Amino acid sequence: MLRVGWGRAEFTPEGPVPLAGYAHARERTFRRVRDPLFARAVVFEDGETRAALVIYDLLLVVDELARGVRERLRDAGAFVMVHATHTHSSVGGFVPGLLGRLFAGAHRPWVLPRLVEAGERAARVALEGLAPAEVRASSVPLPGLNGNRRDPRGPRDEELTVVRMAREKDLGVLVSYPAHPVIVGERDHHAVSADFPGEVVRLLERDVAFAAFLQGSLGGVDVLFPADPGMTADRNLSLMAEPVAHAAINLARLAARGEEAAAGVRVASEEWDLPRPDPRPFFEDQGVAGLLGGPLAAVLGRLVPASLRTARVQGIRVGSFAVVGTPADLGVRVGLAIKARARRAGIAHPVAASQCDGYIGYLHRAEDYRLTPPPSHRGMACYENAMSFFGHGAGERTLEAACRVVERLASAETP
Repeated sequence: MLRVGWGRAEFTPEGPVPLAGYAHARERTFRRVRDPLFARAVVFEDGETRAALVIYDLLLVVDELARGVRERLRDAGAFVMVHATHTHSSVGGFVPGLLGRLFAGAHRPWVLPRLVEAGERAARVALEGLAPAEVRASSVPLPGLNGNRRDPRGPRDEELTVVRMAREKDLGVLVSYPAHPVIVGERDHHAVSADFPGEVVRLLERDVAFAAFLQGSLGGVDVLFPADPGMTADRNLSLMAEPVAHAAINLARLAARGEEAAAGVRVASEEWDLPRPDPRPFFEDQGVAGLLGGPLAAVLGRLVPASLRTARVQGIRVGSFAVVGTPADLGVRVGLAIKARARRAGIAHPVAASQCDGYIGYLHRAEDYRLTPPPSHRGMACYENAMSFFGHGAGERTLEAACRVVERLASAETP
């Protein structure tokens, strides 16, 4: 029998704390709370396997956060995946080192324990609420809400995926749509916010007991951001979140009448050693790359935390739905390849998720580094190149690991 539980725990800051998401010489501190921040958890259990998905309204997941949550939940006997929605308006101060200082403010030792504690609280509520449930998933294209910020001719992932979790007395949904949550960060720079993923959840929870947002591919993926000088953060969030929430609730209703409900839970994980840092901002067809690529890589590589020694890809499958979590801003072409591999393996509704269980930068396919994009997109593309901490082959290496995780999720063998 499949059982599902869910829970939430708030961690909105009460006092001054830096915000994470933008590089600043001086800290970017919050001036107001636009909307609260939560850790949300969903637990799936089939009698043999228990899997916990812990989701934060946070920029990213550092390895210390993932390890802390797993350690706190060790007694629960659960496979644990820790994920961040990648809002650029949540708390910082939990990322050590110079790179962390630039993007998330000076390190505050007290922030990380509070985040770990919030994740554990959410998971404990989910564990206590485990109850028989029917789980069904569905996917549909939802165009017009994102684009390719590296190359206007490049691929897009415009797929909305919804997981409907129906218990006897209540209903929960997981929703995934790839887009960079920078609306509040750009339009209300010093406000605390869960950005559009939080707004989607808020709208959904008018109709269901629980909702959570899974972030998909982020590398090369922008967000609906109208170039209107009078556009406010609130209006922009509505333009982005309302279509996602409306489509998601309708898709959940369709899923209820769709395929057979999920019966079992499968999990898989793969870890590998990382090479030396090698962040290179240029493209292969840029003449300057041969002259400056090596020296720049050496300089930028010193910013990469020395603690980054390994990387991990994890997967959770429940029936026709699976989430494959990567420790990165996952490039759209890599994400599409993971989902295509999953569908060939018989997993109808996969999510290739960014920001899971650690962070090793932006990851793209080898072909994405060959040709320089038009000037309109070049600055962002070079930034993403430089933020590929372990070189232009890291995306291919992660894709290989993700495909092996998919194969194990699709296998008929006992996990």
